[in-house]
Amino acid sequence: MTRATLQTPEVLAMILCDFVITDAETNKKSLIGLFDRIETTVLPCIVHDLHVYLSLTDGHGRLPMVLTCVPSENPEVLFRGEVVVEFQDPLQVVELHFVFPNARFPRAGEYRFQLFAAGSLLRERKFLVGQVVVEGDDCCG
Repeated sequence: MTRATLQTPEVLAMILCDFVITDAETNKKSLIGLFDRIETTVLPCIVHDLHVYLSLTDGHGRLPMVLTCVPSENPEVLFRGEVVVEFQDPLQVVELHFVFPNARFPRAGEYRFQLFAAGSLLRERKFLVGQVVVEGDDCCG
């Protein structure tokens, strides 16, 4: 299949969480601690283990997939994960699990998790980092 005729898969789910647990007998996934934002008192902010679960279908053949995290205001890639996915059948549902250890967010604001297949953007997920000012902290005044 050429790049011009490549059919990209449908993204059923893109979920950020604290952990993904896979049952050894059934292969069922449990997603623990779902979130779409974090609040921090210190910047840059480090998330020690940031997990991203993805569910895809309607894919065809072998596809290189890339998951990136970028600030919303510029295309600078903060971190990325790559995998090649083999779709045996378009009805197949493929689950992916990326783990980003020590994910670093340099400032408060909006970020985007972007999933690409063969260079085409499939899905984008917003992620917010907020800075909390601790009462009695006179760093700002």
